[in-house]
Amino acid sequence: MYKIIWNRDSFESLEPKLSKTFDYIVTTDPNEVPKDKVGIIVSDDNIEQVQKILAMMALEKRTIILETNDGWVQLDSQEMMYLESFGDEVYMHTTHESQRIKQPLYQLEEMLKPFHFVRIGKSFIVNMNKIRYIRTGFNAKLDLELIDGTHLEVSRSFVRMFKDALGIRNKED
Repeated sequence: MYKIIWNRDSFESLEPKLSKTFDYIVTTDPNEVPKDKVGIIVSDDNIEQVQKILAMMALEKRTIILETNDGWVQLDSQEMMYLESFGDEVYMHTTHESQRIKQPLYQLEEMLKPFHFVRIGKSFIVNMNKIRYIRTGFNAKLDLELIDGTHLEVSRSFVRMFKDALGIRNKED
């Protein structure tokens, strides 16, 4: 038996989606779970469901925890504008600040894919929800203007993947 402890309020909004897809039992027994929490119990036979349930919960929550030089930071993924790397150093740029992150860019790319982030170059990942304009640039590149006025370039080797992620690729691309 596997038990996932979750915030009761968050669970109530997620429960209709879970009940359509997964086989589980819910407990609110104070001997098993803390106050204001629920326990989602999944049988040992359905271990693959645990990962899927956790992924669905993470998407619903949109909160991500990243390691920084000062410890761990938890933030809403939609606060992030873009990430960039300089060699081994990776920086996360939010609407308010920039911060160095200890995880490598390739790990962050996989972690952030469900939150509408896409790789636009060897050193950049952008939040697609923060793009204001997309303009054609030189040498088959694209110029992105983010909502804060920042300009980023989609390099040629990433244009097709970027357009696919946005659903804007033409047949001739």
